[in-house]
Formats: sequence, C-alpha cells, structure tokens
Amino acid sequence: MRKRGSYAVRISGLGEGDHDFSFELDRQFFVLFEHPDISNGNVHAEVTLEKKTGVFSLHFSLTGNVEVLCDRCLEKFSTDISTTQTIFVKVGETPGEIEDDVLIIARGDHEIEVGQYLYEFIMLALPCQKVHPDDSDGHSTCNPEMLKQLDAHSTKEPEREEKIDPRWDALKGIIEKNE
Repeated sequence: MRKRGSYAVRISGLGEGDHDFSFELDRQFFVLFEHPDISNGNVHAEVTLEKKTGVFSLHFSLTGNVEVLCDRCLEKFSTDISTTQTIFVKVGETPGEIEDDVLIIARGDHEIEVGQYLYEFIMLALPCQKVHPDDSDGHSTCNPEMLKQLDAHSTKEPEREEKIDPRWDALKGIIEKNE
C-alpha cells in the first residue's frame, strides 16, 4: 500500500520549464483519507510543474470516476469527475499555506507532497447533490424499495386554489378607467 508521501512531485534537480507527473488514484489512495464520501475510484491525475526562479506553479488535471453514496437512496454509485486546478508555490522561511491556492515551501525541500491536494480537488469536483442518474427513459435508477419508502413517508401539500384578495379588484377598476 502506498504511503501519503508517495504522491509527491520532485522539484530538486529539475531545470526551469514544464515537468509532467502522473498519478493513478484508486481504492488504495481513497483508503488513506478515511472519508465516508468516497470509498473507491479510478482517477487519472496529471500534474504539470511549471518551474521558474524562486516560484513554481502546479497545474492539476483530474479525470475519472469515483464511487459515492446516493443522497436519495443511500446506495453506492459511480459518478464522473473532471477538474483542473492550479496552486502557486513560493520558496520562503516559514512553510505553510498562506491562501487557498498559494503554498510556501522551505528552501531545502526537494519535493512537494500533492496527495492531500489531489483528494481535495476530487471532493470539490463532486456535484452538490449526489443522486443516481436517470435512465434513458427519464426514470430514476435509485433503489426502488427505498423510493417506495420515501414516497410513503413524504408529506404532500394539498392543491389549493389561488385566492385573489378582493381589494385588488377595486384597484384594477381604477387602472382600467385611466387607460
């Protein structure tokens, strides 16, 4: 099993310019983060290190699919993801993040650990509402038993006729006289 440190981009010994790294993120990767939203997946990650004097930028491109729980029926299903993100890296005295997309590394660092960023970018690429997609006929592919249970326990509002306040009738009469 891979350790978190194995998702690293080497920066030492590389000249200025673009340098490409790729990672295959599978079940072993998602197990490292022990988060209930994603239990499995198959994501291809391309990371391009753009190296300039004293400043780097990491360009991430992730495509693939991940297994998530349906918000409606609570069963697992696979959903596609695709995202691109960029992080800017500066060399400084105090390592850490100064903004969401700016990272400071120490002068002696030889590599940048990107595993956490890969995971966060996948999480950000997930749709807000994770539900099974509809089939070609437009019907839900959620668990039919769960849908029956949800329907049985849902409250339906009675249809009501829209009542118009009689005071508006008097105002309508005034408007029609002035036209």
